[in-house]
Amino acid sequence: MAQAAVDQGVTTICCTPHLLDLDLDLVKRVRAVHKEAEAALAEARIPVRLLCGFEVDLLVAATSDLDTIRTLCIQDPELPAGESRALLLEMPYSNWPPFFEETIYRLATAGFLPIIAHPERNERVQRSPDAILGCINSGAILQGTSGSLSPMFRKQSQKTFLALLARGWYSLLASDAHSDPEYTWTLGPLLAELGDRISPQDRDLLLCVNAGSVLGGRRPISLTSKRPQAKTRRFFGGR
Repeated sequence: MAQAAVDQGVTTICCTPHLLDLDLDLVKRVRAVHKEAEAALAEARIPVRLLCGFEVDLLVAATSDLDTIRTLCIQDPELPAGESRALLLEMPYSNWPPFFEETIYRLATAGFLPIIAHPERNERVQRSPDAILGCINSGAILQGTSGSLSPMFRKQSQKTFLALLARGWYSLLASDAHSDPEYTWTLGPLLAELGDRISPQDRDLLLCVNAGSVLGGRRPISLTSKRPQAKTRRFFGGR
């Protein structure tokens, strides 16, 4: 998987396993496995940086103290100690978390950068994309997931992904490596599906420039080019 990513031009992979509960022993084990994986990549001479964080459940983010939350951010060893601030948050598929916007605001005002993973899969956002605006205005940025354009999820996820993209509300696009289907853990099929829906400049922002900004502790750049509204289209996963 790492070699396939490198072959597609990826230079940095952020590993973000799910953290459904605040299990500090699990956090320590994940960090240890990350070091083992780094060593294996070095031995195999695969030239990719492997960073480690977590996809944090919103209840964990809402109830943990700020020092604990700092340990769950995506850690970049090239940053000074304590400067990592990108925190990936799990967006549930159904329901709306209590105190969602308030939690985002608390994290943002404390200096963190809350990243909401796959908002396009949430039923409330699917009914009305404007529902996510409160989170954006509270300081969050949105990350779209490549698997949402595949048959793995309902067509409503595809439709909502394109609606959010057309509004220019995504700051990042990412893979989602739960298993081996290519459309979840490589970006090739995602780029093929996007086609000319976004400009080359916006594609570079979503996949390269903004990722570098976020990992460097800076807010991403907003999309600026004008995009048409999403058109109805039939999608096929993979290539």
